[in-house]
Amino acid sequence: MMKIYLGSPFFNQEQLHRVKKVEKALEENKTVTEVFSPRLQQVNHLEHGSDEWREAVYTNDIKHVEWCEAIVAVHDYEDKHVDPGTAFEIGYAKAKEKFVVLYQEKDPEHEAPVNLMLSDSLDVYLQDLEDLKNYDFNEKKKIRFEKYFFDEVAEEK
Repeated sequence: MMKIYLGSPFFNQEQLHRVKKVEKALEENKTVTEVFSPRLQQVNHLEHGSDEWREAVYTNDIKHVEWCEAIVAVHDYEDKHVDPGTAFEIGYAKAKEKFVVLYQEKDPEHEAPVNLMLSDSLDVYLQDLEDLKNYDFNEKKKIRFEKYFFDEVAEEK
């Protein structure tokens, strides 16, 4: 059984709707014991944005990346960008040798390309909630991201 850290943006209604669906899929996954979702761990007793709030959120999230056995990260953010907090959580989890799952609903070719540093650091790439719900975290079968699309690189003139 697996303890999961769920890294995801939840700053607008689309992102909030998506992360709730991912939370539900992980709750229904028979190989998941517990899920830590930062969205559900807000420190409402502290003033949002205050030094104390910032320290509490950062410390709690770091502690839970270290606590987990795997991170499930939601890639979709805005336009062609990944949420910087989620990208940090993926990198930190990778540095701590955690199992990394990237979940993406948007089309990586046209809507949200996956950066090479993310695509090649993950262990599993999924685009379907049913696949996430049924993924066997005990087996840890790797599913490689095969859809890397190169953005045009600016040339010096």
